[in-house]
Amino acid sequence: MTRFFLQGCMLLVPFALVGCGSSDLPNTVPVTGTVTMDGTPVDGATVNFLSEQGSIVSGGTTDASGKFSLTTTVGSQSVPGAVVGSHGVAVVKTESSGQEMADPNDLEATKAMMEKMTTNPAVTSEFKAKYVIPQKYNNPAQSQIKAQVTEAGPNDIKIELSSR
Repeated sequence: MTRFFLQGCMLLVPFALVGCGSSDLPNTVPVTGTVTMDGTPVDGATVNFLSEQGSIVSGGTTDASGKFSLTTTVGSQSVPGAVVGSHGVAVVKTESSGQEMADPNDLEATKAMMEKMTTNPAVTSEFKAKYVIPQKYNNPAQSQIKAQVTEAGPNDIKIELSSR
């Protein structure tokens, strides 16, 4: 769980850094796409585009058919789409193994689980992230996946992953 938490935080760092600057939202264009692995749509994956021009991150989550739409967040504001230009792409999907997590819709159970995790470090070490998508795709620098977002569009990006 600790490694999964740290990797999640690393993906969020660009959001925090962008939020430290101007509160103006960048100009974006609509971006959609589909993620498949070995030809099969991937449900529940997080897709992040990292702009190579200004370190602006756009993200979305795939549905059952592998489709996603991107949103760019700066500070506490969001705008649909991504900035025009070249982007590095990361795709992440994990499942927890070990103890069962609390139902996120049950606030009391979630609060109790979080309390248990903060007061007993052994609990967090029991959670292990199982990577559904190979780890090489978790980081835009390692994935070697690039996407070009154009002003004219259409920006319907096909991301084909391999389990090998």
